[in-house]
Amino acid sequence: MKFKNAVSIFLTGFFILGSLTYAKDTGNFKPVVLKFANQHPSDSTASNTDREICEEINKATEGRVKVELYTDSSLGDYTSIFEETMMGTIDMAHITAVETYDPKMSGAMLPYLGSNYEELEKAYAPDNYLFKTVSESAKKLGLHSFGFYCEGFSGIGVTKEIKDPAIPGKEKDVIVRIPGLDNFALPAKELGFRTSTIAYSDTYTSMQTGTVNGWVGGPPNLNYLYFRDVIKYYYHYQMTQEATQIFMNENKFNSLLPEDQIAITKIIQNKCKESLVLAKTDEEKYMKLMEDTGIKVIKFSDEERANFAKTIREKVWPKLTKHTSKKFMDNLLKSME
Repeated sequence: MKFKNAVSIFLTGFFILGSLTYAKDTGNFKPVVLKFANQHPSDSTASNTDREICEEINKATEGRVKVELYTDSSLGDYTSIFEETMMGTIDMAHITAVETYDPKMSGAMLPYLGSNYEELEKAYAPDNYLFKTVSESAKKLGLHSFGFYCEGFSGIGVTKEIKDPAIPGKEKDVIVRIPGLDNFALPAKELGFRTSTIAYSDTYTSMQTGTVNGWVGGPPNLNYLYFRDVIKYYYHYQMTQEATQIFMNENKFNSLLPEDQIAITKIIQNKCKESLVLAKTDEEKYMKLMEDTGIKVIKFSDEERANFAKTIREKVWPKLTKHTSKKFMDNLLKSME
């Protein structure tokens, strides 16, 4: 089947792929094997999704495109995978986006981008401002971005009860470990927490000894799997959301048949949308497991979470413009209205 040199493709409910400039005959196309790297444990939900992506791509392209998955950061950490995918030595990746080259790449992890999964679905939609902007940034780096894969909201696990947990700005009387990034540090302080940037590897011991009283940045599954023996309370603030991205090297994507580009895009974007449901289910599962082990789980009402989001967007987002731009942050906020 012949295709015109410039084909504008619109997928219902998805974004416009744009002009495809590689006209090829299906029968003459030489099958390719793509190297697909992720940062996730082999038994994780994300790795299971990636296996499904491999199987569905093989089937949809009738074997023209086969994808081999490498889990557990076996091809390097996320920073090296990101760079190798830019260069094309790795074809595909499912990782945390590196913000070194363009801070907008990590826009999906802004604090209180959404206060619930419905808002996140809107923010992450392929036709919304955030994805369009990140896709443009990715393309300049030699990457073709398919979408955001949601891995859940983070909360705060602590060894002692928090004072006035639902009142932003009120002293919480606890010290929490945070990653050394403004996305975590600024909202935690705005909510009323004292913070420490000790190494993540020292967090468990530091909670045992009382150097810190808790930690910020982990969803329920990490609090349960790694900290259930030391934390006594888990507050589901939903302050940040773990959102990895699925990329392909831009040149590699453009070398594929147009119909295969369409099929691959649809498969991956469907999986990204499904990730919101999987994340919510996983979240509920691990909060129940925490409760079963004696950890007190505190959830906040819709109104309380909306108030957290309003506070952080008004007081913290302007401070984060130094990493992106005021235009980006203003347009992102507008897109969420």
